[in-house]
Amino acid sequence: MRRLIAVLVASLLALVVSTGVAAAHAKLESMTPADGSSMAAPPSKVILTFNEPIGSNGTQVQVKSPSGVNVASGNVQVVDNTVTQPVGAMIEAGRYQVEARVVSADGHPITISGSFTVTHAGHPANAPAGTTPQATSDDSNVVTIVAMCLVMLVVVALAIVIVRRRPAAR
Repeated sequence: MRRLIAVLVASLLALVVSTGVAAAHAKLESMTPADGSSMAAPPSKVILTFNEPIGSNGTQVQVKSPSGVNVASGNVQVVDNTVTQPVGAMIEAGRYQVEARVVSADGHPITISGSFTVTHAGHPANAPAGTTPQATSDDSNVVTIVAMCLVMLVVVALAIVIVRRRPAAR
């Protein structure tokens, strides 16, 4: 019986240790233009870089002008840990608010906000022509967690079978 308990405890410990990093949520590492920055010419895109891959499903980025108009144009592009949102003409001077909702690889939604200031009005964005968005998804952490849970269930089932097959000590 002590062996069975030791095997179960070791299996649970292995499961918890191996999923600790996988269960962590993605964190924003950088935003381009940087949060709180000021620039004369408006950017052509907003880039969010995370510490781990981001899923493409459910990713939304809005770039709101000082008057509240969303100037994001085109589809958001998700490649590994980088989210890129092209922006259209930014003809207003002032503070632009970036609001994003992404889904980390572990399936948890994350909300990001930041802002930057454009000092000269009337500069249209220089959006690259003919860009095609590419979306990728990295669900490897979810697959790992599910696989570890299945392995744990098999270990528990085997332990139960072993205990039931042993003759009771009298």
